[in-house]
Amino acid sequence: MSARAASLALFVLLGAAPHAAAAPLESSRGLLAALRTQGRAEATLRYTVAGLPGEPAAAIRATLALEPPDRARLDVRTTGETIVVRADGGEWLDPAGGQLVRLSSGRVAPALRWWRVLLGGADPVRERRDSPGRFWLVLPAQGTAPADSALVQLDARGLPARLELPGSDGPTLLRLSDWRFLRAKGRAAFTLTAPPGVVEVTLP
Repeated sequence: MSARAASLALFVLLGAAPHAAAAPLESSRGLLAALRTQGRAEATLRYTVAGLPGEPAAAIRATLALEPPDRARLDVRTTGETIVVRADGGEWLDPAGGQLVRLSSGRVAPALRWWRVLLGGADPVRERRDSPGRFWLVLPAQGTAPADSALVQLDARGLPARLELPGSDGPTLLRLSDWRFLRAKGRAAFTLTAPPGVVEVTLP
């Protein structure tokens, strides 16, 4: 997976708990309700990663797993990679590269920003209904994080089906489907260790 693909994979992970004092957004109400009842959410995630010069774009398919208060896991079926993110950091297992990369909390914080919003986090956000089941979310600049926006499309169950993120190279489109809700597995399912023969690398 390229550096761009790795950044995208980290971005889409949901890694923050619902915040007790925050009223849920209309665009996240269905997801929050199901998580509070069952404890764990899983979905199929699809997105496209631009190829190297002269190569076609790659279609990525992965399984996303989420558990409050701060756990998310992405198993990339296309490449065999696994990425986990928690509020205190995370790990990225890259079998093809023979590495387990350990990520600090500072490294994963930008990746959690949008999904923290959808899970009722305390980040300030403005929500505007664009049409039935479609919502614009706008995050103001905060600290070193610039202002940002996203378009969320809900499915018939009221769960996120599309997340469109505007960018200088054109929008990034994430597709979510096959949502299912299960009993939570706990922190151990969101912590990776290096298999035999895999080198550990720590990014501060």
